[in-house]
Amino acid sequence: MMMLLLAACAGDPGVGLLPPLREDSAELFAEAGEPVLAYVGEPTPLSGLGPEGASFRWTFGDGSTSIPSSSPTTTHAWAAPGHYTAFLEATSPQGRTESDSVAVTVVWPPAAVAPRASASLAHDSTTDALWIALPDLGRVAVVDSEREVRHIAVCDRPRSVAVDGGQAVVACEDDLLVSIDTVTDALRLIELPWGSAPFGVVLTPSGDILATLQSTGELLRLAAGSDAVETTPLGPDPRGLAWTADAILVSRHRSPDDGGTWWRLDPETLELLGEHHLPRAPGPDSDTATRGVPTYLQRIAVRPDARVAVLPGLRANTDRGQFLEGSTLTHETTARADLRAVALVSDDEPLGTELDYAHFDDRDNAVAAAFSVHGDWLYALHQGAEAIDVLDAVTLARVSSIRGTGHAPDGLLVVGDTLYAHARLSRELVVWWLGDDPTVPIETARIDLLAGLDDPLEPDVLRGAILFHSAEDQRMTFSGYMACASCHLDGTHDARTWDFTDRGEGLRNTQSLAGRAGLGHGPLHRSANFDEVQDFEHDIRTAQAGSGLMNDADFEATEPPLGTPKAGLSDDLDALAAYVTSLDQVPRSPHRAPDGSLTAAGERGQELFLSLDTRCADCHPPPTYTDSGWLAPGVPRLHDVGTLTAASGGRLGEPLTGLDTPTLLGAWETAPYLHDGSIETVREVLGLAGDLHGRTSHLSSEQLDDLAAFVLQLE
Repeated sequence: MMMLLLAACAGDPGVGLLPPLREDSAELFAEAGEPVLAYVGEPTPLSGLGPEGASFRWTFGDGSTSIPSSSPTTTHAWAAPGHYTAFLEATSPQGRTESDSVAVTVVWPPAAVAPRASASLAHDSTTDALWIALPDLGRVAVVDSEREVRHIAVCDRPRSVAVDGGQAVVACEDDLLVSIDTVTDALRLIELPWGSAPFGVVLTPSGDILATLQSTGELLRLAAGSDAVETTPLGPDPRGLAWTADAILVSRHRSPDDGGTWWRLDPETLELLGEHHLPRAPGPDSDTATRGVPTYLQRIAVRPDARVAVLPGLRANTDRGQFLEGSTLTHETTARADLRAVALVSDDEPLGTELDYAHFDDRDNAVAAAFSVHGDWLYALHQGAEAIDVLDAVTLARVSSIRGTGHAPDGLLVVGDTLYAHARLSRELVVWWLGDDPTVPIETARIDLLAGLDDPLEPDVLRGAILFHSAEDQRMTFSGYMACASCHLDGTHDARTWDFTDRGEGLRNTQSLAGRAGLGHGPLHRSANFDEVQDFEHDIRTAQAGSGLMNDADFEATEPPLGTPKAGLSDDLDALAAYVTSLDQVPRSPHRAPDGSLTAAGERGQELFLSLDTRCADCHPPPTYTDSGWLAPGVPRLHDVGTLTAASGGRLGEPLTGLDTPTLLGAWETAPYLHDGSIETVREVLGLAGDLHGRTSHLSSEQLDDLAAFVLQLE
C-alpha cells in the first residue's frame, strides 16, 4: 500500500522528505494511486499520496465526496456495481490545488460456488486444456497448455462440451451424450431416445450431467455414478443452459411472437420455479435501432456473482411491412443483434425481471457471451459480423469492439486474463490477452484446429457455408445486420412470419432448408418464384442490401428469376448454392418410438394418409411428400387449398393463384404452419374445413389424431 510521504531522511530527523509548503512552493501534488477493485457495500481503502501540510478531499464518482482531511488516504463503500472514476484533490494552505484520478471497479463478490454455462468450448482447470466441439468434424479438439492439438472422435454434430473433475461430456445432435475420461480418452456413450437432440450440456460441481433436449422440450439430469436418466418437461425448443447454486437456467431457442422465454428450475429437485418473459423491443425503427422479438436464444452467460444472467440472440422485427403497417422492410430494420440481462436475485426488481438490453448497431445475431473474471466487462460474440463487442457489464453500453474473429464463430470463453473464440468455419481457436486493458483485447494466437486433418467439407461447400453465415462480407450485406443464417440458422427456420409485400409477395412464414437439398424438392419459396438456388442473388441485393456475388452485367442479363440461369456465372454464388444443396438431412422426429420406428398411431395414420379416402398423397406423395414441380418451363404446379387471404399478396408482382406444396418431411419441427404461419399445429391443419386440404371432414377425432401422428413422425 502506498503511504503518505512524511518520513524523515535516515539519520537526520530534522530533514523532511518534503519541506512544509510555502506560498512559492512547487511541491504541491496529488497521486490517487493504482486502480482499485471494490465490492459493493464494503469499505475499501483509497491510498493516495500528497505533501505534508496540504488538505485532501476525495470525490468518489458516485455523487459523494469526503470531508477535507490532512491525510490523502481514506475508505469508501460504493452502493452499486459499476466503473467509477475517483478524484483526489490536494489544496495548499494558500489555496492552490492539484488533482489526480484513479479507476475504481465495483462488483459484487463472486458466488461461493462459481456458476457454469453450456458452450461450444470449455476449460479444464486441472490440466489447463481447452476442449472445443467441432460439429462438422464429428470430433472434439483438445488444446493443451503448450497449444498442441489432438482430436477425439465422438459423434455426428457435437454442439456443446463441458469439462470438470476428470470428465468431459459432449452433447451430440444424433441423440447421444458422450462422457470422456480426460486422462485416458475412454468414451462412455449415453444413448437417448430417438429425436432427443441434446444441445446444451453442463457438469455440476457434484458431477451430475445436465443437458437440454431441444426436440423433446426437456431438461435431462444424469446423476454422478448413475445410469438412470431423469427428465423434466419444459416447453418447445430449449437450447441455452446454465447452472448456479440456486437455480438451473434454460432458454427457449426460437421465441413465440410475443417475446422470448426462459425457465428457472430448482437445482436439487428440478422443480420448475418460474417461466420468464423477455418482451419485444419497442423501437422505434431507425438506422441504429429496431423493434422486434428476441429469438435464437441458444447460449446463456451468468455473471461471476450469480446475480445476473445475459441471453444473447437476434431481434426479429416482424411488426414491419407494407401490408401490416405500410412500411417497407429494409436491411437495417429487419433484424439485428439482441442481448438481454435478467435478474437472478430479488433486489430492487423481482427475480427474473429483465434489467436492460444492449443496443447494437451494424451487428447481426449475437450467438454467445462471456463475462470478464471479475464480472465488470461483458464480451458479446456476433456470428455473421465476425466481431466481439466489449460491453460495460452493468450498463450494457458498448465501449470497444474486435473485428476479424474468423468465420462463423460460435463459442466464447474467458479464462483469467485470456479471451478465446471458436471460429467454426475457419477451423480456428482465436486467442486474445486481456491483461493490460480488458476493453482492448490484444490478439496473441490463431490455433489451427484441423491440425493435419482433411476438412470434411468440399471446398465449394465450405466456401458457401462461410458466405451463408457472413454479415461481414459487403457483397452479402451492406452494414452487418443480416446474413442468410439470420433467418436460416443451422439451415433450418426461424419460426417467424415476415411481410414481404414490398417484394411482390405477401405474408410468408420462413421455410426450413434442412432436408430440401436445394432444388431436391422442386422450386423454391411458397410461391415457387425461384427455379435455382442462385436466384437468392435477388435477396442478397435487395433484402440484405449487399452488392451481390455476381457482376452487375451478368445480373442484369439474368435478372428475371425464372429466366436465363445464373448458375455458372459466379464461383461464389455457385458455392453458396452448393452449401444450400448440401443441406439434405431432416432432423429426427421425437414423435417416433424410442428406437426410431413409427408408433402404433403413426402406422394407423400412415394407412389413412396413403388411402384414396383422404387423398393426402395426391399432393404429398412419398418419398419427398410433395408434388412440387413444373408443369412447363417457368410454370410451377400450384394449389389453392383455401388458405389464401388478402394478406397472401402476389407472386413475382402478379396475382397469387395458388401455393407450392411444401414437403411434410420434418413437418414436426417447422411450426407454425401454412404460408402465413396462421396455424400452430398439424392437427389444426388437418381439421381445416372444406376438404380443400385433402379429404378429412368425414374422419373421426381419433382418426385425425392418428393422421397427425404420422405427419409428425415423417423424417
